Amino acid sequence: MSETPARADGEPAPRRALILATTMLASSMYSLDLTVVSLALPHMQGSFSATTDEIAWVVTAFIVGATVTITLVGWLAGAIGRRRLFACTVVVYMIVSILSSTTHFLDEMVLWRFIAGLTGAAIIPLSQVVAVDAYPRAQYGRALTVWGVGGVGGSILAPPFAGLIIEHYGWSSVFFMNLPLGALTLLGVLTVVPREASDQKRALDWFGLSTLLLGLGAIQLLFNRGARLDWFSSSEIVVEAIVGAACLYLFVAHSATARDPFLRTEPLKNWNYTMGLVCAVMYGILWPLPMVLLPLLLQNFRGLPVEIIGVLMTPRQLGYMLGSLMMVPLLPRLNKQVLACAGFLGIGATAGLMSGWSPDVGYWSIGWAAGLQGVACAFAFNAVNSLAFATLPPADRQQCVPMFYLTINLGTSLGIAWTITYWAEETTRIRAGLIEFVSPYNPLWHQHAMPEGWDMGTAIGRTAVNQAVVHQAGMIAFNDTFAIIMVIALVAATFTCVFRGKGR
Repeated sequence: MSETPARADGEPAPRRALILATTMLASSMYSLDLTVVSLALPHMQGSFSATTDEIAWVVTAFIVGATVTITLVGWLAGAIGRRRLFACTVVVYMIVSILSSTTHFLDEMVLWRFIAGLTGAAIIPLSQVVAVDAYPRAQYGRALTVWGVGGVGGSILAPPFAGLIIEHYGWSSVFFMNLPLGALTLLGVLTVVPREASDQKRALDWFGLSTLLLGLGAIQLLFNRGARLDWFSSSEIVVEAIVGAACLYLFVAHSATARDPFLRTEPLKNWNYTMGLVCAVMYGILWPLPMVLLPLLLQNFRGLPVEIIGVLMTPRQLGYMLGSLMMVPLLPRLNKQVLACAGFLGIGATAGLMSGWSPDVGYWSIGWAAGLQGVACAFAFNAVNSLAFATLPPADRQQCVPMFYLTINLGTSLGIAWTITYWAEETTRIRAGLIEFVSPYNPLWHQHAMPEGWDMGTAIGRTAVNQAVVHQAGMIAFNDTFAIIMVIALVAATFTCVFRGKGR
């Protein structure tokens, strides 16, 4: 096991390449997991007899768990060492993946996914910090972009393989796909990742940590359970809103006045970093929605088999890799604000394309829109990430990188909860409007030949008509949801103008 300490001017070139490969494997394992779980959602929904908003908790629980832990990454890295934390995280993540494959109940799956989020939260920020610190400061942007390209590699090959595995061995088998990448990552962490030159250990601010976690947890529950409980007509939602607001206020006030707070407020005085957090929330809302919505749409409304859905999910990951490769030469040469704006506009444009889909949408239209969206996401993420950290001193990176991903997680949790809720409520509303026209007394009913089996005089006929109405209402609701996503992306594009400096 190597004990070479980290170098201030970066690592030698051969060791640097090995470190970068290790961090790319780690982030690739993380992105693979998110991709294959999203692909397996329709099959989980059938196995657990769950509704759409219930099965969404499989994804949401992971995000909530990550939100809880990611605030501790900086402190834990200083307390036990970055390399030790990295290795422990990978080991526990692999164990939880195995346990997730053995569950037979939705509540149990949600619990394991929550624990997976708790343990996996450190993987992305740790791998990014380790990768960037292996390079001289002048090459940080290049290292960050190459790390992002490699990190998406697992999710490119994952969808088609996951589709075949689900079809032949069941959805539970996809969790074993994490194990080979996890084993290689662990080997790299133990052999080539350097230990830090010094581990700065400081007392944990328990009051700040407790108020932050309680506040974030209450807000997460509010957003995820609000629609089901009819929002503020429920005493539970009222309590969660009060607790969340009070705890977050106490956290902010304490952080601004304490001598050694859990999270220092000095980095927030950096304008670009603060605006980067705002854009990160919006990016968090936007990037995962197609990954969650598309499998449900394609299987439940387009009627495609899972192996075809896996193939159709691949262009998005290929697009992300292509966009990241394009950013390697573009980031040093072009204005980063322009690149970030182009990314968000691209996300909005592809969401606009998806808002016009019908149940008969072709494979080419699906793949083309997904690929363009992947390119746009790569532009938005890499440019915003680079802008946020461009003017921060290296000493602040250990705290600020996890906070950046925390804001993305918060946006992701909010986006998933709101999107599924909006789609379900919109489906109900549209169905109520359509059903008013379904009547044998409607003159239009007799002017067109009705499909066989649509006899309103029989129970079977009425059931068939109702299923067709629900199908159409659900598809229209998906169109409306993608239209809202387009609007959010356009709003996010305007925020890229607030960064200061030349953005180069």
